[in-house]
Amino acid sequence: MSAGGSSSRKRLIVAWAFLLPNFIGFAIFTAGPVLFSLWMAFTDWSLTKHNELTNRSPSFIGLENFRRILWGDESHFFWTAFYNTAYLLICIPIGIAGSLLVALMLNRPIGPQRSATKWKGVAIALVIGMLAAGSTYLVMHPGPVPTREAFASSAAQIQGEQAIQVTYQQVLERHELDVRSAKAVAMLFLALGGITAIGLGGGVVVFRTIFYLPSLLAGIALFLLWKSLYKPTGGAINELLRPACDWMQGAVTSTPAGLWYALGVAVWIGASIGCGWLLLVSVRKRLDGDFGSLSLVGSAMAVAAIAATGLGVGYALCQMPARSLFATGYADFSTEEAASIRADLRAADTGLSEAEINLIFDTLGESIQPRLLGESLASSINAEAKAQAAIARVMSRATPVREGFAAGEGLQPPRWLVDERWAKPALILMGVWTAVGGANMLLFLAGLSNVPPELLEAAEIDGAGTWRRFWNVTWPQLAPTTFFIVIMSTIGGLQGGFDQARAMTQGKYGTEVLTYYIYNLAFTDEFQLGLASAVAWAMFAVIFAMTVLNYGVGNRALND
Repeated sequence: MSAGGSSSRKRLIVAWAFLLPNFIGFAIFTAGPVLFSLWMAFTDWSLTKHNELTNRSPSFIGLENFRRILWGDESHFFWTAFYNTAYLLICIPIGIAGSLLVALMLNRPIGPQRSATKWKGVAIALVIGMLAAGSTYLVMHPGPVPTREAFASSAAQIQGEQAIQVTYQQVLERHELDVRSAKAVAMLFLALGGITAIGLGGGVVVFRTIFYLPSLLAGIALFLLWKSLYKPTGGAINELLRPACDWMQGAVTSTPAGLWYALGVAVWIGASIGCGWLLLVSVRKRLDGDFGSLSLVGSAMAVAAIAATGLGVGYALCQMPARSLFATGYADFSTEEAASIRADLRAADTGLSEAEINLIFDTLGESIQPRLLGESLASSINAEAKAQAAIARVMSRATPVREGFAAGEGLQPPRWLVDERWAKPALILMGVWTAVGGANMLLFLAGLSNVPPELLEAAEIDGAGTWRRFWNVTWPQLAPTTFFIVIMSTIGGLQGGFDQARAMTQGKYGTEVLTYYIYNLAFTDEFQLGLASAVAWAMFAVIFAMTVLNYGVGNRALND
């Protein structure tokens, strides 16, 4: 054997010696557990049933676990977790669009470049921030707290029910909330003035650092911080929203309800016209060859965003008055109505037992909505169909209620993490705030630095405005960066959500995502490792399918 061959073999052995620890670690801590979980997905392994004390071993059950989660007794919980996961993915396109917008703003010099002018701008920003904070605090501050004697003398002059309902403790609580709101808004203006001044003094690097700072915080610490901000009473977010809610309440109550209905309908019509025009123009440009597939996909996403925003804003306007345009729920049944409905269900020969009838009625009493009522009614398709028929009979007797946002106590700040209507939007807002200034912003900044300046100069010479230069030059050049961000964000979104749900809501109020559902099955619900593994591999199949779809569509668009 030649000396050269011996030397090559030695180098190969040395290389493998360096790589071997990594391969061993990968086999033990990654590949091994993955393959073991695949085997568990086809077994009935549950730690409460199969352990040394029971002397029972897991049994191979084939595809039974997958049947249970897809259409069996666990399907309701699986699909609910899947829906919650998909719902939270809304923050991905919003976060990507926000990251791109921030990157575009931070890709150019900010503020004056001359030293003297720069420091004048800093001073002006500080003065404006302090003036705005001071004036806002003076205007919003409710003044000194009334003494008990003064309150008693004024309350004695009030006649009727008001004298009973108004208490001194309520006045104190309201005064404290008003003071907190004034302080919160004043601090906001002061912080904005300070950040603007620092940015004008330090340049664009300061703003880039500020936007990226959330990414440096530890996940759990960040979630606990947002949990404190989201407190319904005393949280900084609601303290900032309370003055706006009070102002809006006064505006709604002092104007006709028909005006808000008309505004809501007008928003729907405007959004429909805008979406139709944008879609028509995009399709025409694609047929003429002026648009590539990626640009058409971007237009479709913009149409979807405009449609969703218009639908939500229009609905909110229609529901703003005390008597809303659409029903908001159903009135509770009286004792006589409840007895009559129970008698109808028994006489209708629905095939349900008395316990199942009680379960249906009790569940609808909590929330009158047609929905799955539990394993006892979903143990078979026939039982579920009977239950749905019984629900329909109950719903036919329910009376719709049209109570708008201004009804009752009036417009109040959202109960973010303790209300099913607001828990998922709260997590989405936090996710967007975290994503806008994170790694995606840096990737877009890197992509913008690679856009050939001669293309932008040529477009400007040809008379293209800012929007046309972005749409026809910058956006196509960012296609590879956007393609990578979409794929990675989709994978992360389908895998994520556990930390937020665990730290902020404990999986309640409609925030149980697939990863949290796996955790509950494996570690809190009889330690069903086999069923949890099946859910994990089903989630892997979804992630793999979404990745292949994104790759196929994006790769085809990049080649156009």
